[in-house]
Amino acid sequence: MIILFGLSLVSLLLGRGTASDVIPAKCKDIDHLDTDTCAQPIEDAVAVRAGSFYTANVRCSDCPYYKWSGDAAHYENNILIGDYDLFFNVTLTHDRRTVLLNDQPFFPKLSTLPRPPLVYTPQLLPVFTFQNLSSALACRQPACPGDVKFEDRCTEWCGELRLETTEIDYVYITKEAEHDAVEDEQHWEFSIDAIGAFGGYLENPKWGFDNPSQKMLKVVVAGTEIKRKGPRPGQETPFSPVDDEKAIYEYSIVDVELVDRVFTFPPPRTLSIWARISKLFGNDIWEAEGRLVYMSRDWDTEGKKGTLPHKFNDFIHWHSWYLVGIIVGSVLAGLVVVYGLYRCYFWMRQQRELMRWNGIEDVWDNLRREREEEENALLHGGYRDEPDERSSGSHPRRYTDDLDTMKPLPTRPLPEKPLPDIPLIEA
Repeated sequence: MIILFGLSLVSLLLGRGTASDVIPAKCKDIDHLDTDTCAQPIEDAVAVRAGSFYTANVRCSDCPYYKWSGDAAHYENNILIGDYDLFFNVTLTHDRRTVLLNDQPFFPKLSTLPRPPLVYTPQLLPVFTFQNLSSALACRQPACPGDVKFEDRCTEWCGELRLETTEIDYVYITKEAEHDAVEDEQHWEFSIDAIGAFGGYLENPKWGFDNPSQKMLKVVVAGTEIKRKGPRPGQETPFSPVDDEKAIYEYSIVDVELVDRVFTFPPPRTLSIWARISKLFGNDIWEAEGRLVYMSRDWDTEGKKGTLPHKFNDFIHWHSWYLVGIIVGSVLAGLVVVYGLYRCYFWMRQQRELMRWNGIEDVWDNLRREREEEENALLHGGYRDEPDERSSGSHPRRYTDDLDTMKPLPTRPLPEKPLPDIPLIEA
């Protein structure tokens, strides 16, 4: 089960004595409570430890909630409509550089990768007193896990006070406030408006909080820039030019209050072509600068549904990739079988030809006979490789491959003939 308070409540439990005086002193020690004083209902927002730990109760009127009943036959019979409070706690991390809402980082940066933070809020009975708050702070198992036995101090918090814990849909708005030149502080504010919840039951999985009288939570934060000693990253010396770098602040919570909500529930509409293209590239995650509408039905663990990264993750993590492997493997195996049959067919034809020649000797005889037949077809029928003794001179001479050559020269020199007289050319 998701831890709702985590280390922030544990650290508060260990150091309750330093909490703000907003909680009556007689209600800080769970073992010594003043009944009359601690039975008073708490305000909407309480400074448990001023500057670092606040709690807030946002009233949800006529909202659905789940209450187990042994007489109910189905889950839907356990879903009731009524008033209850959504319980929030706002804390700082130990290094005072991050503001947490129900143990989820919300300021100075709200990450949307792969999805915005999941906010689980306990649903409390409408009347929440200082005694109930002290019991909640004294419990060292604020998440109330179902597989662990509760300690005695958690019995009230885990059994009597809480109706259920639900994941909410919300609108997140952040903006920069005024700058305090005297204190050298920068102020910001961020707001959370719970617009719905995920019940987790198939019969009624989605609950909407559309009552216009419902409040939203606003947190004012002050930040003091941390002065760094020595050169910053990217500086060779303290006097070198500084690269553009975001300043690091140490934060404190100035105020937590409930204000009128600003979100209006738009009617369902059909997206235009340009809106679909913008959604594909994730340009609609932030509606405007510092404004985010988170609805659980539009997100999953891979990101916002319908965006290009989400589709790519769906493609990579597709659960039926084994079908592609089966198809590709079957095609390759089929090609191998076809090629094998092709080779086997020609091999059988060759074997059939060899069997027709009845052995290797017949093969050579056939080859020699075919060669002779080919040569005889090229030569004249009257030619013979060897002369016939009984042949007459009338037959053509024996064919030979020797080239015809001239007669040899006589051994004696020929007599010299006188040269003719030079003719006289008349001038």
